[in-house]
Amino acid sequence: MTSQIEVHSDARQGYTIVKPRLFFGDAEFDYTEDTGIQFEVVHNGRTLLVSSVCDGHSGYMTSYSVTSMMERLFLQALEETNGELEATLRLLFEKIAAEVLTIKSRLGRSGTTCNVTVIDPQNEQVVVASLGDSPTLLYSKNNGTYELEWKSVDQDCADEEEIQRMIQVHKNNGDTTATRESVVYEIVVAGHRTGVYRNKKSDCMLHASFGDFYNNYYPNMVNTVPRIYTRPWTQGQVLIQCSDGLMEWLDSRKMGIQPQAEFRAEEIARQLDVCENADNIAHSLHEMQIESMFTSKVEVHPERADSSREWVQRNFDNHITNVFMWRRSEKNN
Repeated sequence: MTSQIEVHSDARQGYTIVKPRLFFGDAEFDYTEDTGIQFEVVHNGRTLLVSSVCDGHSGYMTSYSVTSMMERLFLQALEETNGELEATLRLLFEKIAAEVLTIKSRLGRSGTTCNVTVIDPQNEQVVVASLGDSPTLLYSKNNGTYELEWKSVDQDCADEEEIQRMIQVHKNNGDTTATRESVVYEIVVAGHRTGVYRNKKSDCMLHASFGDFYNNYYPNMVNTVPRIYTRPWTQGQVLIQCSDGLMEWLDSRKMGIQPQAEFRAEEIARQLDVCENADNIAHSLHEMQIESMFTSKVEVHPERADSSREWVQRNFDNHITNVFMWRRSEKNN
């Protein structure tokens, strides 16, 4: 990786731990539906670090396929846009969508989110394309402690812009009276609102993904156009890219695990205060996430058989976390 950037990565196998292992040629892998790749590109004198994360669902094939084509298609898009990074990422996602369509018959019911984060150290910036709910987060220190400065917006059924897009798709296809209430619903557990929303027709949490052809119940319901952001990124700041398992925590009863993006974003800041000098920050964040859920569950439900660390490890989502920071030797100069 670029000499200026320090990279910490870790992957966790969650609820799919009970599934059989995968074999590709001579290689054997633990079953997971989340994949990622990192590579460097030199273009017109600039060295770029490209990192992608795909959060697969309903199978691994789309996630693995998108990851396998990522470097080739990124290089094509970079050349065709003469290195303009936002245009590169827009074209990259168009190319991925087109190629995924050609292998539709091999993908089954599987789909995947996709986050591509491009670090441009020379210009001290990061450019992010996010399709679905695999986010990029930026943390900065304020008075010696980390605070969340920015997070990409999840394209899911809780997002107002995405809800309005789905309503319009319904109207374009004859459902002229479509409203928020007729298109999405909030999950309620034991009388508690969760803040997690699903589409009423498909029962899915998001319709921004590659694959997922079975969920395209109206034309264009499944969206393949990412949200793209350009942010300054300088020394002293920490950049985190992850699939959404890192953003999970316990529900309001502290019995089950569910997406808790706002809570987790704040908790990660506190965890960075503790582990910023760890050998592998991503690994430490995962360990601290598990420990936080485990101890909180035991405090509230000490007698339950599922109040165990093993239960947490087996029941949260698979996830990949990548942490990027400027070389610590440079930071301290």
